[in-house]
Amino acid sequence: MHKPISAILAATLLIFPGTMLAQPISHSEHSNVSPAQVSFYSVPLACPAARGLGCGSAAKPVLRTLEKKKTIQEAWLDHAGTTLAIVWKQETNADSRSAEIRSVADDRGISLHELRGEQRDKDLKSFTSAKGWYRGDEVDRLSEEEAAIIADRLIRRAALKAPTITDKTAALKTAITNLIREQLTNCTSAECPEDCHKKLVEVARQNLNDQEFNALMEAEKQGARPVGAEQ
Repeated sequence: MHKPISAILAATLLIFPGTMLAQPISHSEHSNVSPAQVSFYSVPLACPAARGLGCGSAAKPVLRTLEKKKTIQEAWLDHAGTTLAIVWKQETNADSRSAEIRSVADDRGISLHELRGEQRDKDLKSFTSAKGWYRGDEVDRLSEEEAAIIADRLIRRAALKAPTITDKTAALKTAITNLIREQLTNCTSAECPEDCHKKLVEVARQNLNDQEFNALMEAEKQGARPVGAEQ
């Protein structure tokens, strides 16, 4: 039996199980936050399967953990998944901030290094612009982008061995994107990756001839990460 679409997706779901958060606040409220309340940290939450994109399924539980802290008002991730913005509650001192960040880093097994100087100024400007930052369930948008990128990659790989598959790209991409997105945003069990693979087989059988089907299954075997010069 072929492996699921990606061992990466499986590992992400096992290490960072999806959880639902409260509805995110409006970005417009950034303008009401004092710069002294905001800290920025480098964070390893970029998606292995999509260059330059944050991993929504990995980020969601991290943001949830942060916002459970009594000293933290809001937690946001940038589009690239490399920078975390923390809006601290009023009167939270430096020692309390450091302790909370260490606690989350240890609990999640990730590194969180505070950004200062020119980099902080740059991030603060980006954050207050209200563009490209995601809080809570908003990171599902990153997962949607990731799903579309993986679907495109699988189809391009398959087209190298079965060029006729390009005539069916529109319907095929929509179907594959939807099933990967569902796995990334709503599935939390260990069976999710295998279930996703089975659904991919069903979609492929419904839309492709034998040559195209085999080409797509071969493409899936290569995993979700970009290979070589793939984007």
